[in-house]
Amino acid sequence: MSYRIHASVVAACALALAATASHATTYDFSTLPQGTTATPLTFNGATFTASNDPGGFTVGSNGGLYSTLGSSVLSSTGVAATLNIAFSTAQTGISFDAANGDFLVANGSDTVTVNAYNGTTLVASQSITPVIPSGSGDFYPQGFFSLASGAAFTSVTISAADAAGAESLAIAELATTPVPLPAAFWMFLSGLGGALGFARRRAKVGTV
Repeated sequence: MSYRIHASVVAACALALAATASHATTYDFSTLPQGTTATPLTFNGATFTASNDPGGFTVGSNGGLYSTLGSSVLSSTGVAATLNIAFSTAQTGISFDAANGDFLVANGSDTVTVNAYNGTTLVASQSITPVIPSGSGDFYPQGFFSLASGAAFTSVTISAADAAGAESLAIAELATTPVPLPAAFWMFLSGLGGALGFARRRAKVGTV
């Protein structure tokens, strides 16, 4: 009986870990107190800070400013600032909707840039060029950012800029992809389950 219990525990752990490893981590800003939550902020296994903390970025309502962003945004509220996110576990991907604080793209050359780091080592860098959505009536350029890194990273910086320099930034619908567990770990679990099954069969033979 004890072998059956142990094998069941191993199987349950394997299923739980597999589910964790295969799904993205999402950060739903609408679940946080609106207008009162500001950086530094630890949320869903990630720590958000800003270059101008305390209070550099604030969680608040979209307010109808950005048609492509969700109902709640993490925003630097009109002040040029860099958002830093440190993750409790290593990641291989990050995605989010973003908006620059460049009213009517006044200076041109708008960009949102993400630098991904493993410790202090830069492992990936990528930029997008947000635009005002056609026919939206919005005043701010917006875009979708997605980065899949070949190297794991533990932190990122997110910044917005135009031809005149640094800009304010708003993000929403943030999601990250944790590093999957190595194949060797799954082989270990499989081997452990097999060993337990073999021991159980031997125990049955011994009692006959």
